[in-house]
Amino acid sequence: MKYTVVRDTREHEGEGWIWKPSQYCIGTVTDTLHTGDYSLRGYEMMLAIERKGGIGEWAQNINQERIERELERMEKIRFPFFLLEFTMADIMNYPIGSDIPRKLWPKLRFKGSYMMKRTIEFMMCYKTRFIFCGGSGKEIASSIFKRTIEIIEDVKDISAAKPE
Repeated sequence: MKYTVVRDTREHEGEGWIWKPSQYCIGTVTDTLHTGDYSLRGYEMMLAIERKGGIGEWAQNINQERIERELERMEKIRFPFFLLEFTMADIMNYPIGSDIPRKLWPKLRFKGSYMMKRTIEFMMCYKTRFIFCGGSGKEIASSIFKRTIEIIEDVKDISAAKPE
């Protein structure tokens, strides 16, 4: 079964991902998603992918209430994911590798160890799966889409085979 990727209207132009038609995917449409940045048409209440494009974005968001609100909304989703397009080493080495100018580093309110603490707290308190994907976020999202469709189709097949 082919799927259509839904990209949230709030995902910034020039950032994020677009899927072109392929053997698995019909393509990408832009629409408002209540939760996450990406989902699949017809499965928006079953799959949500929130994308964080870099360590700087994660640093800006980590203490914002909206992250916790997003995680709370994701609790209702069967397959919730945060795809972090950086590595755990990037967190631990923060602000190294961020787009923050070196001269501002002494003024930062927190370092990488605090960001790791918050990230682990999120992982322990919420069912959302956090994947540190470096530069492979789109490929990982594609795999998540395919696996989601496979699982949904398997459940439909099992349900159809059950006697009434």
